[in-house]
Amino acid sequence: ASPPAQGSPLSSLLPSASVPESMTINELRQAIVAMMNRKDELEEENRSLRNLLDGEMEHSAALRQEVDTLKRKVTEQEERHTMKVQALARENEVLKVQLKKYVGAVQMLKREGPTAEVVPNLWNVDGEVTVPEQKPGEVAEELASSYERKLIEVAEMHGELIEFNERLHRALVAKEALVSQMRQELIDLRGPVPGDLSQTSEDQSLSDFEITNRALINVWIPSVFLRGKAANAFHVYQVRRRVVV
Repeated sequence: ASPPAQGSPLSSLLPSASVPESMTINELRQAIVAMMNRKDELEEENRSLRNLLDGEMEHSAALRQEVDTLKRKVTEQEERHTMKVQALARENEVLKVQLKKYVGAVQMLKREGPTAEVVPNLWNVDGEVTVPEQKPGEVAEELASSYERKLIEVAEMHGELIEFNERLHRALVAKEALVSQMRQELIDLRGPVPGDLSQTSEDQSLSDFEITNRALINVWIPSVFLRGKAANAFHVYQVRRRVVV
């Protein structure tokens, strides 16, 4: 009877942790589940942030490209405006020089009118010089006034030509823009036009190649219609053909 008596105190010394161990396992399991859920939430949040970052990076790249395009356009416009200002400045200098010449010629005629020997000589058949009966002073004044009127008319015509040239340039630019727009609309509506590359490319060799090797026959199928019913159904194709001679 002594061995059972000895086993009883040993069992009493061991911790009876059956209930506490089960609770600890449940708590660990719940903690693990909570951590997994939190991990899934963090991964989902990370994916969302990454997608948002990718979108922002794409948007930033698009904005950067747009800024580069705008900078290039502004630079081109500045170059065109600078060239135009330089051309106008050169033309203005030429006009100033011409105006000085006109004014100097008129003043010289006014100063030297009475004494200048501006009477035109008239030669007869025998080669002798004949002087008209009109007084030299009157002839000089008449020639000076006529020359002054001619100079004024030439200056006015020069100004009108400059203004007309400017109007022609503006009209030409507007017509070119209209032709380009109508050509693009024609391509969108009716298909490619032969010689597109030759008219838009600046490379002369490429332009010649395009002109000599362009297609002479173009075929488009702009639309298809379904006709009939059931077993008798069929398609009707709208075919457009163009032959360039």
